[in-house]
Amino acid sequence: MSKVSKAKQKQESTFNHGAKGRIKRLYFTGFSMGMADLVPGVSGGTIAFLFGIYDELLFNIKAVTGKVLKLALKGKLLQAIAAVPFGFLVPLMLGILTAIFGMVGIVTYLLEQYPVLIWSAFFGLVIGSAYVVSKRVTRWNYRRILLLVLGFIVTYVVVGLPNFSANASPLVIFATGAVASCAMILPGISGSLIMVILGQYKNVLTAVASRDLLFLAIFASGIVVGLGLFSRLLSWLLRVHRSGTIVFLIGVMLGSLRKVWPWQIDNLDKTFSNVAPQFGWQFVFALIIAAASFVLVWKLEQLGFAKDHIDIDSKDFKKELAEQHD
Repeated sequence: MSKVSKAKQKQESTFNHGAKGRIKRLYFTGFSMGMADLVPGVSGGTIAFLFGIYDELLFNIKAVTGKVLKLALKGKLLQAIAAVPFGFLVPLMLGILTAIFGMVGIVTYLLEQYPVLIWSAFFGLVIGSAYVVSKRVTRWNYRRILLLVLGFIVTYVVVGLPNFSANASPLVIFATGAVASCAMILPGISGSLIMVILGQYKNVLTAVASRDLLFLAIFASGIVVGLGLFSRLLSWLLRVHRSGTIVFLIGVMLGSLRKVWPWQIDNLDKTFSNVAPQFGWQFVFALIIAAASFVLVWKLEQLGFAKDHIDIDSKDFKKELAEQHD
């Protein structure tokens, strides 16, 4: 084995070998997902997809919203607790919460003071993610190219929709939770952006601040239903038409670039417009940051981080993987 291969293998072992390596990688993945979720228009699902835990994330969401919930409703609390995939969810959620609560002030400040540079970083990140994930497609044909274009067009249109002004009725609150939760696990579209489009973003924040338990209970119910249904749909699509689904999701990621374009202006009709950059030092720095983000994603792939992983020992999950079709 060459020195280069040995060095690469040693680097991969840092995060991928053993229980400690798995916990570190899941925590770092969760932290990255939390950072992405802090930025409207950037999806934590993109990070999960990039870092190769997307299948496991969907499987565990199905378990929590299915088997675990059924056991809990039947009063079998000990069995319900035993069925929770703590080994996967705990490090992942700890990473997400660390980023959300620990970095929210920094990210907010940077977005307000240096929006072009921060959006440039995420622009490069999304392009790099799409490039790395595209390598998981075994072959390309005209049908898959059409799926790529379809995913791009759908997302490009959705992220540019004007914000609606809807009353916070129970049905609207429930629907907002359900639709936003779908976006949370869909690479390319963020749940916060969907709430903004539906006109409920401020209502949700107000409910959290004022501890409006009725509002939050209805919203949470929508999230549970949305996650439960949509995770099953995505999981089925990845099992039956894996490469086609991945190609479509790559299109979704590329379509979201409309929202993370660094140079934007707000319109009076609550939409935004992308504008051409002004050449100068800021433009140069933006290019450097975008390129650095792309290289970072590429380097993570070289280290064995940005690839498919199996972090749970479950016969049902292994059965799903065995049933996947290209």
